Amino acid sequence: MMGSQQKTVNSNEKRKDLQGIRGIAILFVLLMHLKPNIFRIGFIGVDMFFVLSGFLMTKILREKPLSAYTTFVFYVRRFKRIIPLYMFIVVAITIHGYLFLVYSFRWDLTSDLTWACAFISNLQPYFQKMDYWRQLSTYGFFVHLWSLAVECQYYLIVPLIICPTSHCESKTRIICFTVLCLISISFQLLTPPEISYGFLPSRVWQFMCGSTTYELTRMGSMYERIKFHRCAAVKNKWFMISNSISLIVISLVLLVIFSPQFIGDHAARCFATISVGVIIFFESDSSLLTNKLLTYFGDISYILYLVHWPIIVATKYHTDREDLSLTTIVGVVIVCFAVSIAIHHTIEKFFMENGAMPALLFIIGCYFLILGVLPGLNEKPTLDDNLLSNVSKDYSIKWNSLESRKFYIEVPCREDLETSNYTHYVEEPQCRCVDEGIGRAKILLIGNSVAYRAYPLIHNILHKRYKTFRLMAKSSCPALSNRCPHFTEAVRKVVKHEKPDILINIHHSVYKDFVDPIEDLKTDRIFREFQSSINFFSIYSKHIVIDMPYYHFWVNVGEILAKRISQNHPLGDELVVTWDQYLNQTRYHRERISSINCKKCIINDVTKVLFQNKRFYSYDPETLLARLSDGYHMSPVGLEMLRPLYTEILDKLVNDFAY
Repeated sequence: MMGSQQKTVNSNEKRKDLQGIRGIAILFVLLMHLKPNIFRIGFIGVDMFFVLSGFLMTKILREKPLSAYTTFVFYVRRFKRIIPLYMFIVVAITIHGYLFLVYSFRWDLTSDLTWACAFISNLQPYFQKMDYWRQLSTYGFFVHLWSLAVECQYYLIVPLIICPTSHCESKTRIICFTVLCLISISFQLLTPPEISYGFLPSRVWQFMCGSTTYELTRMGSMYERIKFHRCAAVKNKWFMISNSISLIVISLVLLVIFSPQFIGDHAARCFATISVGVIIFFESDSSLLTNKLLTYFGDISYILYLVHWPIIVATKYHTDREDLSLTTIVGVVIVCFAVSIAIHHTIEKFFMENGAMPALLFIIGCYFLILGVLPGLNEKPTLDDNLLSNVSKDYSIKWNSLESRKFYIEVPCREDLETSNYTHYVEEPQCRCVDEGIGRAKILLIGNSVAYRAYPLIHNILHKRYKTFRLMAKSSCPALSNRCPHFTEAVRKVVKHEKPDILINIHHSVYKDFVDPIEDLKTDRIFREFQSSINFFSIYSKHIVIDMPYYHFWVNVGEILAKRISQNHPLGDELVVTWDQYLNQTRYHRERISSINCKKCIINDVTKVLFQNKRFYSYDPETLLARLSDGYHMSPVGLEMLRPLYTEILDKLVNDFAY
């Protein structure tokens, strides 16, 4: 009875060990975000937060009988605790973006802002087909908010989980929570990374681990004997348990510091989740967890989590360094803690000590402020003229920003309804069109989005010297391969129906099977697909032109140029490719094309004009305008480099057909 009374008293006190766990968790996250390549397993800090939340939410909801009123109070307290600071940081990031980011990065920020304001950032990777690790390599100021979105979504449903079992025995509740754990962890293990990492169903098991831990602490028996009956024998046992807890904490720290490659993400996540549950259960008073410094880190952990990532991203953006130096990291850490401490003792304290109305008014004001800034954030740069030489610094910044975010362009042709009728192919109509000229030749341009981008240049070169000039393209679908079967079939139907005098194929791709080494051309699948397509096209076409591939940059050239020019940073060697680098990427793709057996084919080797002194600049060194706008597609400046090649080939072919 005495133990039970003591336990009740302690339940109303702030547990130092829980604050210590928070402190460790936020330090883990900070390490991982500062040096993800070194402290890869620092992500377990978020897993630790989830277990803590599960424990505390169950504790709060189980301490009093659940009713409409107690549930309302629960939501109000969560609202005051989380939303005002969350929106404060969102507004701060938005204002920073408006003042300091170039257009292409503001464009990304606006997209992310929508998800953040709706508290669904955890769903964004699924729709963008990008996992968490790829997001960390971008200038995504709101990436870290995914975990808070998960927490908020869990808070909405946790009363629905706790309420149905509130009148059951602890053992029954534990069984129910265990079943939810198994369902949730199965979902996480069986789904792709963009779903398994951030979707609420894949994280429920960690909250349930915290809930189960709480129920175990309420069952009495061994827990009470350990905690409240400190006889000599039990003290020895308690000493062993305390040492075991310290060992678990040290193991977690070592796991993050060394982040061994042989330990997978799921294994690390499971170990951290179970470890935190064990630590919470035994309520250790180990100085490793309860020292003042660590518990203070726990006190400021929420605001530190909110501010640290935007500060890191802003630092990377303004220093133009993806991998921060040790000196810069020290500065970032100092700024993070200084800002967090200041906000914790002012803004956070204000909202925690006052009612819900100030928080509500503040949040409404934040949304209105965001709406006011949004038009400026979305505003596209305007160009005063179309000159592509002797351009100013301001012009090059604006032009590169716009080109880096250009998806569909204006093409000088009308919608091609004829081919849609007989092919029944309707995907991506922007990439299919036709134009009538005054000549006799029927010309067909096929390929992926690279062909689509080249259409205006070729149209300009031909200058109406054709009967019809038709475009049949599809993004990410090289027409010579069977990568997109429906598109390939539609292309063959068009070739057979139109019987083009000149067929132009333009595709550039770094798909693995296109660039993989060739063991034997006779059995190479991609080459056989290429040859099969050309054999078919040769039956119905008089001339076939095939472009060689050009280099694919793995950065968005336009936005990098815009940022570096605006910041007066060096443009960087990574925006220039050598001939050896080009061959390392395209050697086998080139070999597959050059090995095609075709008497009607002309191989257009674009590298003849792109490379000078065995180097290709992804931008014009004089105007600083991008030649590869997004690192993959040619901009108007880049296409102009290809004009002499296309002109020479097309003039010769078109002249074979009398007017």
